[in-house]
Amino acid sequence: MSNPAPGSGKAHVLVVEDSSVFREMQGLLLRQAGYEVSLHETPQAALTAAGKQVFDLVVIDYELPEMNGQQFMHALRKLQPDIAVVFVSGALTLELAIQLSSQGVAGIFNKPANPKILLEKINETLARNAVRDTAARMGSNAPIAPRRTPGGADPAAGSEPTADRLAYAPRFLLGQSETFREFSHRLWKVRDFRAALLLHGEAGSAFEAIARDLAEISIFRDGPVMLCHAADFETRALIQVLAPSLLSHDAGTLIVTGVEQFNPAQQKTLENLMTGRDVFLPFARRFRIVLAATNELSDRVDDGTFNETLYYKISALSLLVPTLREMRPDIVTNGLRILAGNVESGQAGAPITFTADAAAWLEAQDWPGNFDQLSRTLLTAAKRHAGGDALTVAALESAWREVGRSVAQRQPAAPLNAPLPGLASAEPAPTAEARPPFPVTSALASESKPSSARPPVLEKPAPAAAKPKIPTAQSLFRPASESFSFTTRLAESLAAAEPKPAS
Repeated sequence: MSNPAPGSGKAHVLVVEDSSVFREMQGLLLRQAGYEVSLHETPQAALTAAGKQVFDLVVIDYELPEMNGQQFMHALRKLQPDIAVVFVSGALTLELAIQLSSQGVAGIFNKPANPKILLEKINETLARNAVRDTAARMGSNAPIAPRRTPGGADPAAGSEPTADRLAYAPRFLLGQSETFREFSHRLWKVRDFRAALLLHGEAGSAFEAIARDLAEISIFRDGPVMLCHAADFETRALIQVLAPSLLSHDAGTLIVTGVEQFNPAQQKTLENLMTGRDVFLPFARRFRIVLAATNELSDRVDDGTFNETLYYKISALSLLVPTLREMRPDIVTNGLRILAGNVESGQAGAPITFTADAAAWLEAQDWPGNFDQLSRTLLTAAKRHAGGDALTVAALESAWREVGRSVAQRQPAAPLNAPLPGLASAEPAPTAEARPPFPVTSALASESKPSSARPPVLEKPAPAAAKPKIPTAQSLFRPASESFSFTTRLAESLAAAEPKPAS
């Protein structure tokens, strides 16, 4: 078996693809990137070549003549145990993707793969394995144009939105105030960074809403948006959350909330996730991670319960989320959006607005629980709404007190999939099998009995007796085909992954 000529400085990639069209396309892409490429139609021909030539990486289709791609991978590894493996196939299922990810596969892509993401994965894999010199491993000359961001400036032209306007058209957290406008520009500047972004602020801030707006204005907007809360942040649950990214043609966005609650094991898992180690290797470069934490995170670093090195890594790129009281002119707008989402999710029969006094009351409150407290207050008031089309001050005050008494038992915020008030939705309401572009729909707050009389004086909510628990929610994803059922496939995958009892 021969090695590449000394000084050639080029990594050698083996491509096994029975379709002549895809085989030639992959060959052209890899040659433009500066790699030596060997193209083969059949597994046997590729194995013969592997017996004579050392390859650094192989790109495999799953459906091949004579044997499938997985069988070919095992045969090839007998000849070249250290070869890196990337699958690009139109026959991948969720079960197969999870199975391959546990067998040391560096990348898994649905056909036709996005050439930019595929090439980035190959570059990164070769660099990680240190199989060639830095120039050959990292260089890429493929002429791939940057994407344009809807409603924003053209990244290729280097232009930026003007300072007197919003940097983008928000969908989840709305606003026109000066505070929100300035924050929109800060978010715009970090929209396309691949590095982890830390959103931090007071408890109850609209972290998820902001992260979803970020995903829609970034280069990751065509990929899935995935959500994981601290309570579910462990390896097995993360693989379930990230699995759709393996079947997506585009890199997505992973939103992780409640980072300030992480225990030492979760902190280690986060570090492995960010560096693409261990079982997370196949997911590397398939998503951008957005972390959300309250200001308690820095306190945990100070008292030694959160890894200081990890904290510096995740806070290298960070944004402070403004409080709701700093965005008083935007409170009513977001309140209307919350109520519209209540109707859209089927929890209310007709749109509800505010009386003029109620709108003024909303803007006058300090909202120590921020967006979460606003959502729960409005949803509680809407449930009790007996008639008419507008919530009154009395209804809001009663709900405010009820939410204050139950603050230790946090309920999910308002649904995030509502259209803007006064605008027709461009998409149908999500169903049980709906997938993005529909965002997460959270459950409503638990129903409470209304107060028998309106209190004469408004009091602030009582302080919580225990640390509130931030709610979790299920994210929905676009199916790979019309007949694709994510829920069914995931259940089957997990059942197949369970160890079988010894007979």
